[in-house]
Order: sequence, then structure tokens, then C-alpha cells
Amino acid sequence: MKQLIAAFSLLFLVISATALASSFNARFAFLDKNMDGKISITEAKKDKEVMKQFSDLDVNNDEMISKKEFEAFKP
Repeated sequence: MKQLIAAFSLLFLVISATALASSFNARFAFLDKNMDGKISITEAKKDKEVMKQFSDLDVNNDEMISKKEFEAFKP
């Protein structure tokens, strides 16, 4: 029984992580209108939460948010 509970717990964790990654990718893709792999200030204006945190997310101060930088996004 313990093995069954552990297996279901692990399965739930994997499904949750996959859903979170899909949500992240979908949000990034929605904002990255020109599909260059980065979110510009112009693109970020479409999302109030991203715009509020733009300067914090833009770690290298290139006025673009990369996918790696976007991973730090906490709405």
C-alpha cells in the first residue's frame, strides 16, 4: 500500500511539473510576439505583472527578458 501511495505521489509531482512548464512556455510564447526568444519592453506591456517586474527580471539589463530570466518570474 505504501508503494502505491508513493507511486501516485510521484506521478502527481511529475504531472504538476509538466503542467507548470507548459504554463510557463505558453505565457512566454504569448508575450514573445516576434518569436525571437526574448520579451522586449513593448511585448511585456501586454502583461501587467511582467511589466511590474521587468527591471528585476532583466538581470543583464539588455532591456529584454530571456527564457532563462523569465524562469525567475513570480506572479
